[in-house]
Amino acid sequence: MLKKQSDICDSHEKPASSSTIQHLLANTLQIEYDYKKFIYGENMALQDLYQFLAKEKEKLFKAKDYISSYYYQIISSLEGLRDHLFPYAFSDEKLWKDSVNHKATRLTIPDLVPKNIHTDTMFNSNTLIAVINNIYAIQNSYLFNPLVIEIIDIKLIRKAHTFLLAFLTEQFANPNINLLQKHQRDLAFTLKKNIEDRIETNITPFFDRLEMILGDIYFINLFDHAKIIIGSYTTYREEMSMYDELLRKKSNELGVKNNPELNLIIIADLEKSESQIATEISSKYELADKKKAVSKAYRLREIAARYCTQHENLQILGEFLRESLDLLRQRSLFKRILNFFRIIFTGRGDALSGGDVHFSFLTLKGKIERNKVSLKELITTISLYDDHLQKFKGVIESNSYSKTVNPQLYSDIEKFVNTSYSELNEIFEKSNGFREWLGRENNSPLLRRISDRRQTDFSNTLLLLNRIIIVNRYSLQEFEKYQEKI
Repeated sequence: MLKKQSDICDSHEKPASSSTIQHLLANTLQIEYDYKKFIYGENMALQDLYQFLAKEKEKLFKAKDYISSYYYQIISSLEGLRDHLFPYAFSDEKLWKDSVNHKATRLTIPDLVPKNIHTDTMFNSNTLIAVINNIYAIQNSYLFNPLVIEIIDIKLIRKAHTFLLAFLTEQFANPNINLLQKHQRDLAFTLKKNIEDRIETNITPFFDRLEMILGDIYFINLFDHAKIIIGSYTTYREEMSMYDELLRKKSNELGVKNNPELNLIIIADLEKSESQIATEISSKYELADKKKAVSKAYRLREIAARYCTQHENLQILGEFLRESLDLLRQRSLFKRILNFFRIIFTGRGDALSGGDVHFSFLTLKGKIERNKVSLKELITTISLYDDHLQKFKGVIESNSYSKTVNPQLYSDIEKFVNTSYSELNEIFEKSNGFREWLGRENNSPLLRRISDRRQTDFSNTLLLLNRIIIVNRYSLQEFEKYQEKI
């Protein structure tokens, strides 16, 4: 039967993170790599990379005291705004600082971003206390010993930053700020700018860099295991749910928190060699400062190559849609006449004209709307994109990476990546719309003529296309965000 499209959900199991476990994991990895080297004589590129990342993390952690001092400056600025510049926005409580917890260890962030609350003085006071307590929690729980920080913690810290900045913006939307004397107003905006600069220029790059390091460590810790468990991307697509669960269990065995997003990137790269993986990861660090164009060109090439692996999936998709079109053409004349009158009088149904089928499905792009699609045109779109993809694959394979960038090739790859995202996403949305349309009750006679195996292959292929879109989009966005900060 046709499968429902499932969301990729994050997992929040509590990992066993301690220096002892990390030491044991490092020893286990070393034994595994030594064994492989003895048996296969392989290049130990990933093990070298593990040591490289450990040094990168050690260098980064030397800045933790500076980051902590920036947080103290933010607290001081917030207190100054509350006590001297915005007294009208907060309650008259003189001992409000008694509610500030200098030993706070837990981040508490409301789901709602502050909005239209600048006249509620009690709410403002309580929110400011919560914001300051969150800063102390970051210092006490994470910066005191940054070795305990994990990727999920960084996301929570970012959420705390977002809430702080939203609260600050809301306070400066208070019309009463215009009643301040000029020098007071100028000082207030200076403090606001200092807080924003400290977070965006000094603090955020620290956590972005750490997230990149932790993500790469997770990748190399799990890559070999994933290669043994799954073997290849082709194998994975046969039993995706089973392999997702096996990777989750292996993550738990290794004492790391399962990360479905990073698992997708690992799976997409399974057929690459260790030296390839090591080069791709290390290039993000080695080409960070003065070689942005080179490193971006390399990352774009990597993403383009991943798009080019979708030839088989596009073939499966096209074959299923062509088979469905042929079956729909074979419907009895009586049913075709009924469908024609249904469209005329109700506006519903599938239009079969000129050997084509027009189907409709609901989309959500800012608002819910109905999208009407020609099945024939969709099949043609898939075929044309597949041809384009195959030709570009040859271009990529004939141009190996070098530290000098060919401007024309760089431009072609960037254009290919941008158009591939929109084109493949459109193919997925329309094909998934056809899957939903095909599952309607009035199409049950057609479904009975298509084997369960073919329907399952179609659904799985859609899921794989969606995942490759997510992986490439995630990879590009994370890299661009990192590039902006270095």
